[in-house]
Amino acid sequence: MRFAWIREPFRRFGNNPFAPAGRQPKPTRVDGRRRTQLKEGIRRLCENRPGVYGMLDAEQRLVYVGKSKHLRKRLLSYFSRKQIYEKPGEILRDTRSIVWEPTTSEFAALIRELQLIRTWRPKWNVTDRPRNLNPKYLCIGRAPAKYLYLAGRPANEVTIWYGPLYRRRLLDPGIEALNDYYQLRDCSQKQPLRFRDDRTLFVPEEAERPGCLRYELQTCSGACIGACSRKEYAGQVTRAKRFLDGKTDEPLVALRKMMAVASTEHRYEMAARYRDRIASLEILMDRLEYLRMARETYHFVYPVVSRNGRTIWYLVCEGAIAAAIHAPRTAKQVEVAREYLEEWLEHGSIRPTPGTIDHPTITLLGRWFRAHPEHLERTLTPAEALAQLPERSVLAVA
Repeated sequence: MRFAWIREPFRRFGNNPFAPAGRQPKPTRVDGRRRTQLKEGIRRLCENRPGVYGMLDAEQRLVYVGKSKHLRKRLLSYFSRKQIYEKPGEILRDTRSIVWEPTTSEFAALIRELQLIRTWRPKWNVTDRPRNLNPKYLCIGRAPAKYLYLAGRPANEVTIWYGPLYRRRLLDPGIEALNDYYQLRDCSQKQPLRFRDDRTLFVPEEAERPGCLRYELQTCSGACIGACSRKEYAGQVTRAKRFLDGKTDEPLVALRKMMAVASTEHRYEMAARYRDRIASLEILMDRLEYLRMARETYHFVYPVVSRNGRTIWYLVCEGAIAAAIHAPRTAKQVEVAREYLEEWLEHGSIRPTPGTIDHPTITLLGRWFRAHPEHLERTLTPAEALAQLPERSVLAVA
């Protein structure tokens, strides 16, 4: 995803995929050409409760999105004399309208802010944002000869991917090392491919020449010149996937041996090259191990009590908030919860609410639960949540 500022005039925040049924309270807005007008509007209309807010410029473009568990206090802080020459003061000088939307909890505000920033990409949220901080996904795809590559978002036909991952410049060397070790291609999709077991009546002379030097360097299987069969190439892809799944450290073991041999033979430049490849693979391994740990840890129903005393269940599936539903109180809410939980127990996962997959929450969840470790004690397994639901017969009687 490119984090370019969306310059379209702002009309409304839009639906919230992380709220039950996507519904959000109606936002409140104040306009004013002068700071005093904006400040007075906030004092008069804004409650001190959790929520998100946006700043609009003279052309009604959303220039900043923020969140707070105390909205009124946070918005009034922008008018403090201490902030005049700081970032809040600069944002306020750009601002002609302020719009805010209450949320049910601080956690809900945190998720809504993430979703709004990724949707609107306001100027003050994304200016000077390093591209390395944009999420990437490590994909195995691009048939007929699949290989490893990074993408801003997995294509529809990609069924195996890992992420979100960050800091691309640290990841690229490790992915290159894996493609080399497992002899997977990394050429353009425009490159013609031909496997040994393809039935071809006539092979042009140019098809006998490799498309690059990697085949001669023994870092590619040569799927462009028929040097391998489809089965052999698929086997290499399977071995690479085993490494990404944490089931083998074969490339690291092999590279360490090669580094030791190069060092004893005084080929220090080659040994240094192997050392760098080992380091890049270890970085990639650490990132993937964190994702596996997070997906195993953050796999539960997270009940959050709202300001009005009602509870929302966040269905956290494999490190992602897949859906948000009301904690069941009515017959309809019970049936919605039952449908989700039974699907979860049967398949090990649930279909995410449309829109949630566009906004990865695994990093957000990690930060939240590190700051609030006691909240993990409130979580329920899908089976525990299902056991709390009243039986249909009880609801019928009620």
